[in-house]
Amino acid sequence: MTPLERLERASWDLTWLPPDTHVVNRPEVLAVSCARDVPYLNAVLRTRATPDHLPALVEEVAAMHRGRTSRWVVVDSTPTAALRDTLEGARYRATQTHDARLVHVPSAVLPSRPDTIAVRRVTDEATLRDCWAVIDAAFGPSQRHPNDLTAELTACASERGRIQRFVAYADGAPIASGGITRYPELSLALLWGGGTVPRARGRGAYRALVATRLACARRWDVGFAGLYARTGSSSPLVAKLGFARHGEMTYYTRDADT
Repeated sequence: MTPLERLERASWDLTWLPPDTHVVNRPEVLAVSCARDVPYLNAVLRTRATPDHLPALVEEVAAMHRGRTSRWVVVDSTPTAALRDTLEGARYRATQTHDARLVHVPSAVLPSRPDTIAVRRVTDEATLRDCWAVIDAAFGPSQRHPNDLTAELTACASERGRIQRFVAYADGAPIASGGITRYPELSLALLWGGGTVPRARGRGAYRALVATRLACARRWDVGFAGLYARTGSSSPLVAKLGFARHGEMTYYTRDADT
């Protein structure tokens, strides 16, 4: 299994989905939908349809996501030209490009951590709300399900759990956050949700969170740690920290029907 295939398969994990999400899982497609207009909850995560079946599949997904922003995740682990052409013909457009970046954990050099940054693991409601506040400031406000607080704390509060979340603080204020999930069957630790509030960028908080999560991956004894790093933002940052590029992932987005 290639590093890119490990990363792609980790993205097919749906154990984190809120209860109001519907899943379609067939050999040719893995898609999720939700009545809330949240792009990552109205998305296609895997496509394995033949070119002649793509138009019908894209039409099916567009109907499934009608009234909400629809996202199609396109990873170049398989040929993508026919899929991209079909999506563009159905009013989807490429909106974000990410590099698939991974590092070999046993030989990775842990980044240095600025003394001015303190990193805390999310263990209670206060730290989780700090984490959410950072995410909203870094990426835009999120619509959350009423059960999210209990569900997310249950998933990450235990030090032995496969999901861990961290918050970076400066002068007592939360300024950055990031999560990590263990996939022992893939020998992979997936880094996700890394972001810094705009006013605090350039202070080393993102680097500190990468160092913390790599140390966690090392304790888990996995072979690789990786993420889909957005080109122009996180990708050059993690490239400097030793994460090699193994492929590309692109979001194709179609606006909510009016």
